[in-house]
Amino acid sequence: KGRTAIIYRWEGGLVCKIPWTSAPKHLELEFERAIVNEKNILEKLRGHPGIIEYHGLSSIEGMKDGLLFSEANRGDLQSYIDRENSYIDYALRKKWCFQVANAVAYVQENGVIHMNLSTTNVLLHQTDQTIDAILADFGGSRCSVLGLSGNMIPDDPYLDPQLTEFNLPKVDVFSLGVIIYIIMTGHYPFHERPAPENEEMHTYGERVQDLYRDGKFPDVSSVPFGDVIAGCCCERRFETAKEVVVVLEA
Repeated sequence: KGRTAIIYRWEGGLVCKIPWTSAPKHLELEFERAIVNEKNILEKLRGHPGIIEYHGLSSIEGMKDGLLFSEANRGDLQSYIDRENSYIDYALRKKWCFQVANAVAYVQENGVIHMNLSTTNVLLHQTDQTIDAILADFGGSRCSVLGLSGNMIPDDPYLDPQLTEFNLPKVDVFSLGVIIYIIMTGHYPFHERPAPENEEMHTYGERVQDLYRDGKFPDVSSVPFGDVIAGCCCERRFETAKEVVVVLEA
């Protein structure tokens, strides 16, 4: 279940994403627009291994039309980290950082700003002995070429409160830095436990935004890829995800 849609397991290794219907009318319309937005964005982004594979529209009797995707059999990245953090080795963490950064760079190079990057919108899929990271959830994304704006901003702790423009790739860059931090440390910034939920998330969000506004971020001097995280979240020297990829690969 997500904010705008619910996911059902389909046949043949697919899942179906359908907009919520048990909501006030104005929200139903918003959720339907998010599905249309995601469809158009994914048709533009097809073909990259780091982007969720889109298989077209679904139709279930008595429900609104939805979207069909390949199933990510390991669920979302945050849930996996919360469950398995002590068993995730450095090589796998490093690979996920590269995969997510490359996927975001590809998205931006195609004129799309994701707008809602998070460890819950990165999915994991295992094939044989390897687990790969896949970027998903484009319902809130922007693409000026297609005239699409999902009217979304990142959730905490992925939102940079110092941003004043939300139509630039830099929106995603801060979020990407936070994702890399979580992958490499196993926890949210300023929260060394599993990801907060419900009321705890509200309290945490207010606290982390205050810290960000004061120019504070956890010490990353001993964190792998700390220079990249600092460039995204402290110094804010990167304008695009491609710049992040270049430094990661250096």
